[in-house]
Amino acid sequence: MASQDETKSSKPESTSTQPQPTRRPATSAAGFPNPFDFSAMSSLLSEPSVKEMAEQIAKDPAFTQMAEQLQKSIQMTSQESGGPAYPQMDPQKYMSSMQQLLQNPQFVTMAERLGTALLQDPVMSKMVDNLTNPEHRQQLEERMARMKEDPSLKQILDEIETGGPTAMMKYWNNPEVLQKIGRAMNVGPTGGEGSAAASSEAQEEANAEAEEEDGYEDESLLHHAASVGDVEVLKKALEDGVDKDEEDSEGRRALHFACGYGEVKCAQILLEAGAAVDALDKNKNTALHYAAGYGRKECVALLLEHGAAVTLQNLDGKSPIDVAKLNNQAEVLKLLEKDAFL
Repeated sequence: MASQDETKSSKPESTSTQPQPTRRPATSAAGFPNPFDFSAMSSLLSEPSVKEMAEQIAKDPAFTQMAEQLQKSIQMTSQESGGPAYPQMDPQKYMSSMQQLLQNPQFVTMAERLGTALLQDPVMSKMVDNLTNPEHRQQLEERMARMKEDPSLKQILDEIETGGPTAMMKYWNNPEVLQKIGRAMNVGPTGGEGSAAASSEAQEEANAEAEEEDGYEDESLLHHAASVGDVEVLKKALEDGVDKDEEDSEGRRALHFACGYGEVKCAQILLEAGAAVDALDKNKNTALHYAAGYGRKECVALLLEHGAAVTLQNLDGKSPIDVAKLNNQAEVLKLLEKDAFL
């Protein structure tokens, strides 16, 4: 368990594992994962703990200074060349800013988590390989230039250039934009244009594999819908007979995800469908532990209305009240303590 000082970071003390949306990697025409589909990273960046860390980092003066310098560099390079802009920065200023950033514990934690995710995720790992492989550099530059000519992407790219980190974070949270950019950047691992176009046989194989996957992805679909607040998909999955209490490998259920992400409408639908309000994950966390740790006041109130237990302890011996205290969730704590003394 972390000390009280460490609880000021973004990760709630409720659980040693965190709710994360599950997304199927986008595939190229050949049926292989698109190495430039950024939606996988979007999933991680949309996680509440990571988003909170990003918000803290954005307030760091060193980060703000670096972001402003990079933004000015991109704008100047674009104006001078008339083509795609690549950031340029004074090495000394860059090193100075980085040294300051490395003193920020949120930055270090976030960098470590993102780095680990990149190494473990085969899709993201392939994306990094393509970005760093000199053989693909020319193709990458050509595709970036063509993207500027695409009316559907030009406005987005212009906004990122002028809006800096704020605009970029906005689009990190937009799966449609990320997939559109991913399709535009779809450079195959062999580097040739022909690698992006599959034969009909390869396409049929890809379709067959997708159909096979659909047979065992209902759990992921339900958990994903609960995580992102997709009410219609959640309702449809339940109507189609998906188990409302289906567990993932960590014992988490859709209600854990909905409450961890503050998706109160999805949580309500699950509870009305009969989802177990006090179901435990493998760390003995209930949905109330998740909601309390992340400060999801509306979800806490909803769970209490449905009889959620305030005193159940997880593997660390912490009740939802303890978790709320550790994470300084004052409003949530009031609700929990009021319920505990009724």
